[in-house]
Amino acid sequence: MSHLVVCGLNYHCSPIAIRERFTIPQSCLKHALDALKRLPHVTEAILLSTCNRTEVYAVVSDVQAGWREIDLFFSSTQQIGDHEALKPNFKLLREDVAVHLFRVAAGLDSMVLGEAQIMAQVKEAHQAALEAKTAGPILDHLFMLALNCGKRVRSETEMGRRAVSVSSAALELARTQLGALNNLDVAIVGAGRMAQICAKLLLSEEGDGTVSLVNRTPGRLTEFVKNNIPNLQRLNTDISFEERYLAAAKADLVIVSTSAPQTILNLEELSKARELFGQKPTCIIDISVPRNVDERIQELDDVSLFDSDALKNIVTRNLEEREACIAGAEAIVFEGLDAFHGWQRSQLVGPTIAELREKIESIRLEHMVKTTAHKSSSNSQGSSEEIENISRAIVNQILHQPTVQLKATTDYEILRQQAEALRTLFSLDPHSCAHATRSQKRKRSHAGDS
Repeated sequence: MSHLVVCGLNYHCSPIAIRERFTIPQSCLKHALDALKRLPHVTEAILLSTCNRTEVYAVVSDVQAGWREIDLFFSSTQQIGDHEALKPNFKLLREDVAVHLFRVAAGLDSMVLGEAQIMAQVKEAHQAALEAKTAGPILDHLFMLALNCGKRVRSETEMGRRAVSVSSAALELARTQLGALNNLDVAIVGAGRMAQICAKLLLSEEGDGTVSLVNRTPGRLTEFVKNNIPNLQRLNTDISFEERYLAAAKADLVIVSTSAPQTILNLEELSKARELFGQKPTCIIDISVPRNVDERIQELDDVSLFDSDALKNIVTRNLEEREACIAGAEAIVFEGLDAFHGWQRSQLVGPTIAELREKIESIRLEHMVKTTAHKSSSNSQGSSEEIENISRAIVNQILHQPTVQLKATTDYEILRQQAEALRTLFSLDPHSCAHATRSQKRKRSHAGDS
């Protein structure tokens, strides 16, 4: 018997000091999935590890035993002495797992409502499990439905179209000033989290513009480039920190995000650099706290300067608009749950009905052979056809009600119990259900290829 579970920690119930001890880096993900695959009661597993959550989605043969084994897995992921105090404290079962995952993929369970990064993280977790061969048919289908749910929420609601993080709000403000950014030259001073998010968002679009990332420590830029970044040919990391004024003077948009305690762009030096490259219109957005851009810079011709206070109204307004989208997004989540229920029912109903019909048909044919063998050769043709028609009608009548009842049952647990009861009562092969499902998939695959 299979049970769908999720077990782990997330920001709802664990502070960052605890969550960070359980975070599993991308480089260790395959090793962790291999460890989950070896657990006796775990038949499928996908691991989702982000800064806000580390959750194991699994199919287990026994709920309590499976949860105990996953607890032990978590205790082995961090080398500290207080394992008993630091245990997964978030657990869900069956359809609650599906609802939770759909809400995660849709951005409804994020610390920042509707944030888009989680979709890519769910997709990466799914792909990693497929490559490690730990995602079986149940989790594979569940995660595909979750990703589809996330896409629908972002395309059919306003949930993903309003920036509520400082980084995305900065780019939204820039677009109101400059229009589309993909063909403009952008200089980002700093390489911290917010600066990197800005760079990733800018590089996510096709275009001819260059994104220059300038930082005091070159090693941080080297690490950033190692990430899976699209349109990497648009990224320039060859500008030294001392050349930041030249980069700012050449750029259409300058985003400053560092942890420096003082200004790193001042009026005099930027004015000299602009004299070298002409007085082109430039938008400068300083999202550093404390501010890193001399406020006098806004006195320069064709220069617009904004600080983090200018982003507050955008973030507040957009968060309110996102909250207004929750009802529509939740409706899509429960449509996804209905689709998962339908798929689960098809996995039980189809093979069970097919094998039940096959079993009764074999009994019918066996008795047909015995009956027609006693008939005289002169009457065999007419008698055989009559017996054939009557026996088929009887079989169809017997199977009609169980078939209708199975297809009409909407509660998955009741349906599973009914299917198991039929398999027990008619001595159906417990392994043939999976075999029939694989056969159906092969038929659909061949049909798609032809």
